[in-house]
Amino acid sequence: MENKEQCPLFLGFSSQKGGVGKSTLAEIVSSILYYEQGINLFVMDCDLSQDSFYKLREREKSIVQESEELSKSMQEYFHHLGKKAYRIYKSAPKEAVRTARSKIDGISNEKYQLVIFDFPGHAGTTELMELSLQMDYILSPIEVDIQSLVSCLAYAKTITEIGVSMSDSRIKDIILFWNKVDRRVRNIIIDEYTKLIHEYELTLLPGYVYATHRFSHELSTYGLRGVFRSTYQPPARGLRTGTGLDELVNEIIQRLKLKTKTENGND
Repeated sequence: MENKEQCPLFLGFSSQKGGVGKSTLAEIVSSILYYEQGINLFVMDCDLSQDSFYKLREREKSIVQESEELSKSMQEYFHHLGKKAYRIYKSAPKEAVRTARSKIDGISNEKYQLVIFDFPGHAGTTELMELSLQMDYILSPIEVDIQSLVSCLAYAKTITEIGVSMSDSRIKDIILFWNKVDRRVRNIIIDEYTKLIHEYELTLLPGYVYATHRFSHELSTYGLRGVFRSTYQPPARGLRTGTGLDELVNEIIQRLKLKTKTENGND
């Protein structure tokens, strides 16, 4: 039997439409899982047209190096945390899984529970399907836009049907969730498409991730106390209140059966 400690789960963040918040959510969720929940992971940025995950880390690295005060604060933060920032690697989609496996095998002193893949935003159909089927799980944000919903549901349905029919596919489930929801209005589209998703027997998480300008707040503008989107730390709990992020993270932990630890706990 395989040792699951040495075979981390592959979790892809994927969407059929740009602008739905896929990469931003991947960045924030990765930081919450790693820095707060103690889940050892690394990230594969497969979105080479954007490199948003990798470029965010590079921007943050430059900002910290240029500010003596920020550099000192960051050193104290990681010293208290007792570990370094999680690793981020770039890779073309076709090489992403192979690259991830080489990193797992090459870093023998690390035991990873999870590898997070930020999927390409505009990949060819074949390329996207091949990468999708090599994931254990896919998280796919959907938003209140009919054109976007039609393509996202078609993708989810195809992956589900192919995954079931292929004995050698790795995919266990594609998990949809509503993102960028305006809490001020009751949206009929959400109600109708929620029914349709259940009719298709696709997995849809309960609850919503709500639209808020805080999701774009980076270290460069808002500093350590106000940063929301970061590869160096999670958004402060107070800033996350009412966003639906904590509910999303809890669902991910439960559905993927990830083993967490307290922030100050030991392995």
